[in-house]
Amino acid sequence: MNKKYLSAFFIFLFLASAIYARKPKARAGGYPKSIVALSPSAAEILFTIGAGDQVSAVSEFTDFPEAAKAKPVVGGFDGKTLSLETIMSFRPDLVYLTEGMHNFLIATLEANGIAYYVSKGDSTASVEKEILEVGKITGHEKEAAKVVDGMETKLKKAVASAHKGGAANSDSPVNVYWEVWNAPYMSAGASSFINDVIKAAGGENIFSDLPDTYPMVSEESIISRQPAVILIPASTGMAADAVGLRNGWADIPAVKGNRVFVVDDNVYTRPGPRVADVVLELSELLK
Repeated sequence: MNKKYLSAFFIFLFLASAIYARKPKARAGGYPKSIVALSPSAAEILFTIGAGDQVSAVSEFTDFPEAAKAKPVVGGFDGKTLSLETIMSFRPDLVYLTEGMHNFLIATLEANGIAYYVSKGDSTASVEKEILEVGKITGHEKEAAKVVDGMETKLKKAVASAHKGGAANSDSPVNVYWEVWNAPYMSAGASSFINDVIKAAGGENIFSDLPDTYPMVSEESIISRQPAVILIPASTGMAADAVGLRNGWADIPAVKGNRVFVVDDNVYTRPGPRVADVVLELSELLK
């Protein structure tokens, strides 16, 4: 198993809206001046709404936009590689956390009177809500609203695209299999971010009946659910045509119909402003 891939992937499984637990400390203008963003999606949101100059540091794997990559790094995404000492060295007045991954920091931040925002982007709607809230917190409310308006325009296009495609011309949405990993097989369950993305694009996740976020699944169950579309994350390094070479996979509708697609999971699994682009792109693939 490619441990480097899994480490990077799980970073994006947990990214993301909202509980702003403490108001920013009073300063000129009333907005945070030194923000430490502890996830790639957090940094992307801040830069997209025009708050990039307020960002003092980011976490490892932050790669978009280019300006965010130039910021100092406080460590990896999880607690094992994250440096609390480095975070505090930037004298932050706001730390942008992710639910589940960074809760251990809350007690220290509260003890030091440092404001924090806890993100939990598990759907396109929650991402939009988060962008609006962060815009208000950072003093970029109008910019944030404009970003969300742009996202809504793309999401509506995706819905229209889905109605023109296969989802509207059949009794049920297009069945989609998202492959997280293949040794062992792992997919996306009902509570995952990617499940909501697939649904928004007019598809139906074949494992949406499983409550776990990213459950282990058997190869037999994948084959038996007969996905019409298969999505393979680019970071696995697997080519689309390699999927059909697996034992028993040649007769799956997605393989027979050449509808196995390699997609950029660095974008597909990140709860940020580009999720609308992902939904629109996926709606076209599902036609």
